[in-house]
Amino acid sequence: MTSTYRASLRHRLLDLRETQDCLRTLDISTSDVVSRALARYLTVRAVGYVEAVRDDLADLFAAETGNPRLHRRVAHHLRTGLGATPEQLLTFVGSFDPSWRNSLEELLDKNDQELRSHLGAMVAARKKISHGDGEQVTTGRALTWADSAQVIGKHMSSLFDPD
Repeated sequence: MTSTYRASLRHRLLDLRETQDCLRTLDISTSDVVSRALARYLTVRAVGYVEAVRDDLADLFAAETGNPRLHRRVAHHLRTGLGATPEQLLTFVGSFDPSWRNSLEELLDKNDQELRSHLGAMVAARKKISHGDGEQVTTGRALTWADSAQVIGKHMSSLFDPD
């Protein structure tokens, strides 16, 4: 992958980690309203990170390995709200290579489907947040979900860009 795109992926990861660190290191005297709002924001960012990494990696993979026409076709359908539920992510990755789907599914299903559960819960929470709800999002959940998003993003990177 070109260095510009790798830099963009690194920036997305650093941004997510920075937000996560802000929540993790909030002063004990910080208002509960502020900590809950930051937890909801981190949840939105974690799901957005998974979606953006998926789309960036697919775009770059198609640009580097395919005919320009194929790349335009793939890129045309990216960044259009494809969703990031476990099944949507597996279907998308599997459309490039069935073995990639198997690999991602293996990762999601480890430890009694822990990552699958985290991904599904954070996507559902983001939807509730976008509709004005999201009170069930705690600091602990948001931090855990952000960790899970990073693991999933790293695994997708290894599939689309094994270098």
